[in-house]
Amino acid sequence: MKLVLIGGGSFVFAPTVLEDVIINHRLMDDELVLVDPNAEVVEAMAGAGRSIAEKLGVTVRLSSTTDRREALVGADYVIVSASPQGSRRWEMDYNILSELGMADQARECGGVGGLMNGLRSITLLLDICRDMEELCPKARVLDVTNPMPRVVTAIDRYTSIRAAGFCNIAYQGADGYAFLPGLVGKKSEEVDILTAGLNHFAWVVSMIDRKTGADLLPELVSYVQDGVWPGLPEHKRRELKVMRRWLLQYGAVAAGAVDHHAEYLPVQSDIHYTTTPPYHGTEDERKQRLSELQAIACGKSSDWEVLFNHPSWEHPVDVALVMEAGGTRTFDIMNIRNNGAIAQLPTERIVEVPVRIDAGEWEPIAIPVLPDALVLIMRQISDVHEIVAEAAAKGDRSLVHRAVDLDPAISNKEAAHVAVDQMLEIHADLLPQFN
Repeated sequence: MKLVLIGGGSFVFAPTVLEDVIINHRLMDDELVLVDPNAEVVEAMAGAGRSIAEKLGVTVRLSSTTDRREALVGADYVIVSASPQGSRRWEMDYNILSELGMADQARECGGVGGLMNGLRSITLLLDICRDMEELCPKARVLDVTNPMPRVVTAIDRYTSIRAAGFCNIAYQGADGYAFLPGLVGKKSEEVDILTAGLNHFAWVVSMIDRKTGADLLPELVSYVQDGVWPGLPEHKRRELKVMRRWLLQYGAVAAGAVDHHAEYLPVQSDIHYTTTPPYHGTEDERKQRLSELQAIACGKSSDWEVLFNHPSWEHPVDVALVMEAGGTRTFDIMNIRNNGAIAQLPTERIVEVPVRIDAGEWEPIAIPVLPDALVLIMRQISDVHEIVAEAAAKGDRSLVHRAVDLDPAISNKEAAHVAVDQMLEIHADLLPQFN
């Protein structure tokens, strides 16, 4: 099996892939190619991986390159965790939005910021998929790049490549649902939780006591709706207050961080909107990380465990291995084509649901009917995902403005139309299809 990681210089996600390949699964006869435009960083990452693999007796073939097409030849799975000039481009958007009095729209996934980030990310991913159609047409994309549902929608609609998206924010933890069980006095291993919806907009569908089979969802709803939450830190009480408001508004308990959900909704006074780029690490931290990688790679540091101190929660390598082996496994959270799993949404939409993998194919698992008020807002958000994907694929400015008009997250439409016109100009080098 040949894995390619585009974004192989990422200081959070690339080490997670290395840990899964080398430590958690100890791949021996497989290949992993790290791809990144920063040659120094990606070679240091691969070098660190080779050094660790040698120490542990793992014979996976590890290499790095800045040449994406070279890496894609013969690939089976292409993992993408790359945001084109993420921090710099976010700051450019933030400056324009601030001048127009709408700094809260500088978001990663929703609103005006999410629209522009989506256009940039989709443009990159469609370029990657066009290369894949030529060089590895049967390979699948395992996407981590945001805005993930818009990216996966574009791949699904406008290429022949199969794709799935990975984001475990609904867990609020590295190893499964970490926040929700505690609200009903349980540990994560004591409950089975089902969440579904859209990425960064998922909701609790069921919560079952594994030992007794008791339905814990009414208790969870009561806790959110009527609780006083003694002893919880202020930031959790804030989240619960927001969850209570949305429970009354939409009829369901939000799963995940409310600040992520809120990116797809109109501005709200108790939501924290970012004022700094939503990407990992300062410049000084990145320099330190590079130094650590180089020390591990050349054998000057034996403290290689430090590489895995801040892992991602997403593990697409697990999916690739099950797919490749033809095995059977259920994953709590994946983003794929709906195919009737959420019966109230169109079958072709990209949704976040539990997925069963069997004999090399993934299929969504059907969930119970959702509240009408929740379905209405989900449909609006999903409609915007579709339009942004189409706009990026076709280079159609009128569709960009249509997305602004339809997006429930954007209240000041007039200023937003001005903003996107300016942004299409300043990002023209990354968005040539609009020019």
